[in-house]
Amino acid sequence: MKIQFAHVLAAAGAVLAAAGQAPAQVSTQGGPVMVGADTWHADSNTHTQYYDGRVEVTQADSRLRADHITITQSATTHSGNEGWGDVISIEATGNVYYVTPTETVKGDNAIYTKADDTMIITGDVILEQDQNVMSGTRLVAQIGAGQTHFDAAPGGKTNGRVKGVFYPDSQSAAKAAGAPPPSVRPSTAATGH
Repeated sequence: MKIQFAHVLAAAGAVLAAAGQAPAQVSTQGGPVMVGADTWHADSNTHTQYYDGRVEVTQADSRLRADHITITQSATTHSGNEGWGDVISIEATGNVYYVTPTETVKGDNAIYTKADDTMIITGDVILEQDQNVMSGTRLVAQIGAGQTHFDAAPGGKTNGRVKGVFYPDSQSAAKAAGAPPPSVRPSTAATGH
C-alpha cells in the first residue's frame, strides 16, 4: 500500500515548528511565507503573537488555515537588549486545515510544543492522503521520533472508534487478487493465444 501518513504528520509538525521570529515553514519546497489574518497583535511581556480571523499561511504549494494562531516564544538577550527567542509553542484553533497537493490534515484545534516535539490535534480529526482516510478525535504525534497515536472519544462522529479507509496501489491489489500486476501480464501474441 502507498500510505505515508507519517509524512503528512512530519510536514504538519514542520509547519508548527517555526524558530525565532521568522514565520513557520509551510512547504518543504521553501520560499517566501505569506501570512494573512483579520488582525494581528503581539504582547512583548509574554513574547506572544496572536493572528486572529481567517488566518492563512501559504508557502509554495502548501497552506495552513485556522480561525486563530498563537505563537509563544522565549525571551532572549541580544547586545544587551531583550528580544524574542525560539518558539516555545504554536497553537492553531478553530477549523484547522493543513493542505498540500496530495495531503490534508483537518481538526478543530492543534498545538505544537517544542520542548517535547509533540503535536496534538483534537476535535473532528481527519487525515487524508490521496484516497486514503483516517479519522478520530485526538491525534498525538511525536514528530522527531516518528511515533503517532490516534484515538477516538465515545460519542463523537466516529462513535468511539478510530476509522480508516485505505486503497492499495494497483500492483498490491492485483497481487492480493492472485493476478500478476498489469505491467507483467503476458500478451496474447507472446503466448500464442
